Amino acid sequence: MYDLIVVGAGPAGMMAGGTAASRGLKVLVIERMKQEGSKILVTGKGRCNITNDCEVDEFLEKVMSNKSFLYSSLYTFPPSSVIDFFNKQGVPTVTERGRRVFPKSEKAKDARDALVSYMKSNKVQVLKDSKVSHVFKKEDGLFSVNVQDKDGKKSTILSKNLLLATGGMSYSSTGSDGYGYKLAKSLGHEITPLMASLTGLYTKEKWPQKAMGLTLKNVGLSLTKDDKVIYKDLGEMLFTHFGISGPLVLTGSSYLLDYGYENVLAHIDLKPGLTKEQLYKRITSDFSENGKKSFSSSLRALLPESLIPIIVDKSKIPGDKQVSQINKEEKNNLVDLLKDLSLGIKKAMDIEDAVVTKGGVSTKEIDSSTMESKLCKGLYFAGEIIDVDGLTGGYNLTIAFSTAYLAGQSVRI
Repeated sequence: MYDLIVVGAGPAGMMAGGTAASRGLKVLVIERMKQEGSKILVTGKGRCNITNDCEVDEFLEKVMSNKSFLYSSLYTFPPSSVIDFFNKQGVPTVTERGRRVFPKSEKAKDARDALVSYMKSNKVQVLKDSKVSHVFKKEDGLFSVNVQDKDGKKSTILSKNLLLATGGMSYSSTGSDGYGYKLAKSLGHEITPLMASLTGLYTKEKWPQKAMGLTLKNVGLSLTKDDKVIYKDLGEMLFTHFGISGPLVLTGSSYLLDYGYENVLAHIDLKPGLTKEQLYKRITSDFSENGKKSFSSSLRALLPESLIPIIVDKSKIPGDKQVSQINKEEKNNLVDLLKDLSLGIKKAMDIEDAVVTKGGVSTKEIDSSTMESKLCKGLYFAGEIIDVDGLTGGYNLTIAFSTAYLAGQSVRI
């Protein structure tokens, strides 16, 4: 029998298991995948943005759902503690633009291995390649956990406490397919509506396919619905086979969840550092210096190669037209296009492909000071399974670490 069984060996599960075991508890972590931390390995484009180096009050501004629920966990284990934890585990970190913190090695594997080592050093037992099929609380107060391994062999394990850290429904290939919600419901908990958050956006137009793979840095993006600005910021975005993605788009998608996608437009400012007047002067100067060049050729100093044929087509200026022949009206239209390259938004990506899941176990049913269920004594939650989510930039991993640390510290022996 165990003092604590943790279901899920993701960032929250490993942190919770290691922390509880460091207090002398006998801990078992059960993971359905062949290895721990599968989702960590794909975060931050394989670099793992472990946290954001900001103060708690600034952090909370980036939380989209139930931010007050996180006060206790974030003040107990703030971003600075996340950095200290990984440094002490032998993972030096670097802070980049937007105060995003990464392993200095730029390898997500190092962050994952640090958490595995943390569990091992505290004598946490780990059962991999095994799925928890059912849990229930016995009359004597113990949790009965039914487990099935990869060969179909079934077993029942008993524990004084149970912690669910199974993640959400995003990146289902890493093991987060929502089965943790079923376990929580079987123990009496409400699951709030699940939605895709931090996700790419499908566009009505097909032309982004022609620029697929192109990353635009230092551009402006605004999302509007019925001409009302829902989101606006500067940063990096990406064209894909289905539409648009990248940090700006992922963040913007979170703001659309309360509005839906009807009459939503994405407006890309390709030159946010220049006013329309300044851009007009820049284009006029370029055209004057290259009067005999074709319109298409003249744009190479202004735009990425794969975007040129798209801009030429949308500008209605023939690509082979000499720039000396382009009139003022055409230049003004070009300026307008470069300052507002617009796309109609059709929908978000499916929840399985989103970075994070919005929704989950209702925070009203969890004690925020301990992460223990208010409905079932000895049941705890940590990470994405809870109805809390943040923007991109290391916030969601920090939520996982902080809620898990608090839960691991709170489990009763």
